Amino acid sequence: MNKNIIVTVSASNMRAWGRQALAEKWNQAILGTLIYYLVSIAPVLIIAAIFDELAVNISTNIYSFLVSGPLLLGYTIFLIAIFRKKETSPTEVFYGFERFGKSFCLYFMMNLFILLWMLLFIIPGFIAALRYAMVFYILADNPNIPVMDAIRESKRMMNGNKWKYFCLQLSFIGWFLLMTGFLLLLSLIPNSIAMTIGVVIVAGAFILYLVPYMTASCVGFYEVANGNLRPRSPELSEMQENQEEQKEEANAVET
Repeated sequence: MNKNIIVTVSASNMRAWGRQALAEKWNQAILGTLIYYLVSIAPVLIIAAIFDELAVNISTNIYSFLVSGPLLLGYTIFLIAIFRKKETSPTEVFYGFERFGKSFCLYFMMNLFILLWMLLFIIPGFIAALRYAMVFYILADNPNIPVMDAIRESKRMMNGNKWKYFCLQLSFIGWFLLMTGFLLLLSLIPNSIAMTIGVVIVAGAFILYLVPYMTASCVGFYEVANGNLRPRSPELSEMQENQEEQKEEANAVET
């Protein structure tokens, strides 16, 4: 078993990593996010326009449950590639369907465990959601890993890191409050059509920006937690900078 790594990097630094990773890839990231949501939502809207309410409720729930795992895996693969500065494409969002069985089973088991914990109380269910937060990152990096092993590895990886991950998620709350404020202002528009269009545009713009930003920041968390990224401590960085300055001064004296 790998040694558990405690993430000590601040949420602001991980957000900065997310922005840096997306700096030259925003167009790709937004397009990939748009594909993700179109595949998730568009068929549901088509079904709603054709069938009656009962058929819509049944079919949309089945559809969403079937595609959520593969789409989440594909989107995770896509954002990991962007974070690691690898060549990628928005169509990589569909790659999760190449591992449909495993991604579906992982999504099912993860939600089953969270639901079982929530039956005890909301807080244990919330903690379980944090415990299994890394499962799709792990599967993206290890396509041959068994489903239960991915769940156990996420549980191990998040041991001692759940609070840090929660703080990272919470650090985006300002964006959601800003979006809520805009939506409340739009609700004051007397024309219902104009209000609906405005809500769709504003909510869509925030989602297309925030989802890749949050996911890329979470990839940074995953990279630290799994040992791929080893940031230097501030004290060590300052010591090394002082040593480099002393070397430069010594070289200047010698010359």
